This record gives sequence, C-alpha cells and structure tokens, in this order.
Amino acid sequence: MRPPALCLLLPLMAFCWAAGCRSLGTGPHSGWLTPRDEADRLCQEAAALEKAGSDRCVDWYFAATRLRWQSLAALPPGLCDGGDWRAYNTALADLLQSAWRCRRLDATRGLLIRDGPRQATIPVVQHGFPWNNCDFQRLLPPPRGHNSLLRRYYDCPGAGLPFVVLRARDPHSPAEVRFLPEQSSFAATALLRFDDHLATDEGAGAVLEFYNPLTVRKLRLDCGETPLAADLTAPLAEALADNPRTYFAGFLQPGGGRDAPRLQFLEPYQPGKIPVVLVHGLFSDPQAWADMTNDLRADPAFADRFQIWMFRYPTGQGFLQSAARLREELAAASELLDPAAADPALRQMVLIGHSMGGLIAKLQITHSEERIWSQVANRPLEAIVTTEQTRLFLAKTAYFDPAPQVRRVIFIATPHAGSLPSSAVFGEGVSHLVKPSPEQAAMHRQLIDDNPGVFNPLIERRFPTSIDLLTPGSPLLEVMRQLRINPCVQLHNIVGVVRPLSLDGPSDGVVSAASAEHPGCQSALAIGAKHAEVHRAPQASVEVLRILNEHWQVAGCGG
Repeated sequence: MRPPALCLLLPLMAFCWAAGCRSLGTGPHSGWLTPRDEADRLCQEAAALEKAGSDRCVDWYFAATRLRWQSLAALPPGLCDGGDWRAYNTALADLLQSAWRCRRLDATRGLLIRDGPRQATIPVVQHGFPWNNCDFQRLLPPPRGHNSLLRRYYDCPGAGLPFVVLRARDPHSPAEVRFLPEQSSFAATALLRFDDHLATDEGAGAVLEFYNPLTVRKLRLDCGETPLAADLTAPLAEALADNPRTYFAGFLQPGGGRDAPRLQFLEPYQPGKIPVVLVHGLFSDPQAWADMTNDLRADPAFADRFQIWMFRYPTGQGFLQSAARLREELAAASELLDPAAADPALRQMVLIGHSMGGLIAKLQITHSEERIWSQVANRPLEAIVTTEQTRLFLAKTAYFDPAPQVRRVIFIATPHAGSLPSSAVFGEGVSHLVKPSPEQAAMHRQLIDDNPGVFNPLIERRFPTSIDLLTPGSPLLEVMRQLRINPCVQLHNIVGVVRPLSLDGPSDGVVSAASAEHPGCQSALAIGAKHAEVHRAPQASVEVLRILNEHWQVAGCGG
C-alpha cells in the first residue's frame, strides 16, 4: 500500500511532466505525450500534409526536429547514442527535403518557417568550405548502390545529416569555364541547431549549419564532443553515375573533341593548398582515379594541405602532343589563378602518372634540347617547308623546358622502356584503328609532300599514335631516358608485379618491372597488382599519402 503523501505527489509529477512535454513543440497537440512520442506524431502529420501537397508540412517537420534536438540536449554529456542521432537526422532529412521541394529553403536566404501569421527565416551558416552559399544549388541524399569504380566507401555515423550538393559551373567565370566541370558534386553535412541565444525579434532561435566533412570531423555540442556524420564517398559516386566514360572514343578518334585535353579541378582553387595533378594512362580517363581520389580525400591531413586536379586527354594521339597541352594548362592555371605569383603552393605541384600518364608527367620536368627533334626529322625546324601555324605546333611538341610549377613526380606502372614485347603485335593491330582528325591528316600530308625524305619513316607513314611510341625499343623512349631532369624535382616509383615467371622477367602483365624502373627515384615500392589495378590498390594510396606528407614537410607551404 502506497504512503498517502506519495499518492498525492505522483499525479502532480505526471501533470508537471506532461505540461513540460507540451511546451517543447509547436503546432497542435493531442493528449499528453513524451517529447519523442510528440515528435513521432508531428512527423506523421507532416507526412500527411506533404502527401496532400501542403507546404505546411515544412513547419510540422521543423517542430519535430526541434523536439528531437531538445531530447538530445536533455541527455547528460556523453550519453547521446547512435539511436538518438538517427532519430534527429531522420526528422532533419524530412524537413530539408520537403523545404527544398516547397521552395522554402534557399542556401543564400535561409529556411522559411511559418507559425500561423508569424514567420521566421532560419539563417544558413557554412563551416570549412571552398564553396559559397550560392553554390548549394541542389541537395541530394547519398546515392544507394555500388559503383564498380569505387572499391572502398568512407562514411561514418554521428551528428548531422550527410548530403551530396550539386552545383553548376558559372558560365561567366573564365577560371570556372576552363577548369571546373559543367557540374560539380561535393559533400556536406547539415545540422539544424536550436539555441535560445539565437532567438531574434522574428523568433526561431535556430541556425541551419552546413559543415564540410573533409575538413571538420567533430563537433562540440551540449551533449559533449560528437563525431560529425559524414559520407565522403557519396559525391564521387554521384559524379561517376552522371558521367559515362568516353575513353574509347578518345582513343579511336583523338581529334574528335569528346576528350579534348584539359585540366579539371574537383573543387575551386584554394590558395595555400598544393595541387596534386593526376594523369591517367592509355585506354583510360580521369574516372580511373576514383579509388585513389576517394582514399586521399578521406585522410584529414590531405584535405587540409592538398587539392586534386586531373588532366584529361585523348589517349590515341601521341603522348608528346598530350604533354605539350599539359604544359600549356599548368601555365594557364598559374597565370589565371595567381598572376602575382603570391601563392607558393602553386610552385610545389605534385604530378602522379599511371602508365603512359607517367611519361606525360616526365615530359613536364625535363629539357628536350635537340634530342626529341632529332628523332622527328633530319633537318632543322626552321628549314621545314610548312605554315607558321604548323611550325608552332611542332615547336611546342618537340622543344620544351621543365614546367616551373612541378616539384615532385610519382610514377605508377610507367613503361619507361616500353610495354612488354608480347603485347607489341596486339598493339600494332589496335593502333591502325586510331583515326586522326581531318585537320591533322591534312597537316601530315602537307609536311610529308613538301619535305620528302626529311621525316622519320615512322612519321612518314602517319602521325604516330600513342601505341606506336610505346612499343619496345621505341627510339623516343630511349631518347626520353637521356633527357636532363630538373634537379629540383623529386621522383618516386610504384611498380606492379604479378607475373614473376616470363621471358621478360617480373611484370604487371603489360609493363615489366625492368621497364618501370627509373634512375634517381627517392623511393620505389612493388605492389602485387595487375597493370590496370596498380593505382587502384590501397597500398598505392598509402604510399602516395606517405610521399605527400614528406612533400608537405619539405615544401613548408603551411607556415
């Protein structure tokens, strides 16, 4: 039997608790509910309003999100668990997605909330982005499903709701038109924070925050230090799904324009961060770097210190032409982004080249002198009978000095002495499928017709394809081994080895370990992977991160 005093106290406690619960939410209430039950009820009513096409669903979802937040805030520090944050994130997801559909959310103006005749605009605050508020043009949930180009996934639970943000390129910005893709996707984690100190005359007492999960990993909240929820892989998965690969057309029709040579940035240029330029190989495109890009960006130190650029080029054309275009793109980036040469990070670039991309990278750090031209023709360039436009093209291709921006190169499965002899027959057959553009075909006919007996027999037959230049014993590759390298540049090598028993010795199936060797490398690592997989292996990413950390310490751009 209960003591009389307790019998009187229990109803009073229940009344006070219920009254407190009612005061937490907004909107109509039915009955006396706990904050969690009340949030569930509000979400159900909001869903019904949304189904009916009413934008009032936004206000009900907002009230439910407030209750979820207050439930979290009421917990003692350190006792917030994954279930509490999942409930809050679910309510926030419903709120933001409905607000976006109802045009009540604008990243520049804020989130519009109505309560009867009163309305409030929840301000939007960014943390750690190279993007502006106006760049948040569309919010998407992380894509579901598996992408074959992404073997590893980086996400973590915690506070906030991960999103993929889509942003269209500004056609009026010369830098964006030249270096950003038509559409960029990036990661963001949203958090709707409620605090009475944030209240204004308009009400609300809340702020909608977007965090960059690449640079912000933890939050300090009333319930203690909490990991920020993040999905770092989602933007890459979204970009890969929206961009079909075109490398085959870029090989067969290198002058067709679909894979026109260009440098592309993953994010806007960020002063102080060293560019890491990824150069893909034969029969490939920048999407082949998805695994390594994913691995690198998941490392907090990398995100703080480096920015990723990628060089796309049609792989069917001779790599001397592609190397010339990369030199032009690097010079243009430096001039356009930093005309006063005030950013030392732009003079500490790191090039990473896979397969033929390693040869293109090497041609950024060497002096050609007369060695390249001597393999092209037996007469000085000035004596060639041609137009000035063609002469300029030949000069850019055969005469060059090291790009002053580059200070380190990492070779990955690079055929410095050519591909395996066993692949030569196949390569010769495939190279005949490469079709030059009409302009290049006309240029070739003019050079050969007006300069008989002057050009190398390989060039007399046709403009050399990339495969022609990669055959074992290629005179160009032999000359490239003799080119002087900028002494300020550090070299590193990553080699694939999966076939130790063959006439060519250990190899990755396409390039022998002996061909991949290069003198003067500061480090060399052998990985048990096939040629097309070496740069996708996790060991390669770990080694690249180690080298980049070493580069940062030496470059000293951070201090």
